[in-house]
Amino acid sequence: MTFLADSFRQVDNAANLAKLETCLSLMERLPDFQTYKKTSYEALVLGPDGKVADLACGLGFDLPRLKQLVPGGSVTGFDLSESFVRAAQNHVVDVCGAEDPSITVRQGDIHALGCEADLFDAARIDRSLQHIPNPGTAIGEMARIVRPGGIVCAAEPDWSSFVIGSDLAKISRHAEDAFRNGFLNPMIGRELIDLFGAHLTITHHSVHPVLLKRLADAEIIFDLTVTLQRCVSEKKIPAAEAAVFYADLEERDRSHRFFALLSIHVVAGRKRSVGRF
Repeated sequence: MTFLADSFRQVDNAANLAKLETCLSLMERLPDFQTYKKTSYEALVLGPDGKVADLACGLGFDLPRLKQLVPGGSVTGFDLSESFVRAAQNHVVDVCGAEDPSITVRQGDIHALGCEADLFDAARIDRSLQHIPNPGTAIGEMARIVRPGGIVCAAEPDWSSFVIGSDLAKISRHAEDAFRNGFLNPMIGRELIDLFGAHLTITHHSVHPVLLKRLADAEIIFDLTVTLQRCVSEKKIPAAEAAVFYADLEERDRSHRFFALLSIHVVAGRKRSVGRF
């Protein structure tokens, strides 16, 4: 039983890479995800000739969009996964119609990217600090690679805000806890403001709701069936109660009462001219 969060931490060893691609592609299409992403782009304060880094770039959806904001500049995507690097390169070609030399994708560990300091005007990361062992180190590395006065931005969920609408509150809480506990850093959204403050001068902080109203979407993004299976296997929920709970979700979906809710924090900061970086 592969938990979605486990797969994101080990993409190249994931039993079902297609599952990750399906999840990321769905998120990309949903309006609430598009809204917070737009805010994260704006928080970078990019000029037309800017150089921007997109860390843990995944399938590369953000790379062509960032390039539109820096038409005379460049975009560099980094990802630890060989599979995601190849997918991002292919996505750039699909969107641009050919390889674009101003958009590059490199394999790299966000804890130590191996590029020179002060190289970029801005750097961003999106929903990936929740998966990595040392988010503070990663934010420090992002600060290192941007120039003095440059901007670092992160968008991350606060899984303590995760709610599945149901009258069966006890079972719902077990399912919510099981899913959030699958992440290395489930509270990273609310922690961003302090982690950024250790390295940068805060320039932006906003919180964005992600509201799903379809059970099918929640199944893909929140891994509901696998989450309930884990709860049953760990004896936190009897199998019969898990079945009743899921039947309730299905009835809510049919009657248009289903919802699942999560908050995403977007935080940006400016690199200080004098400091450690």
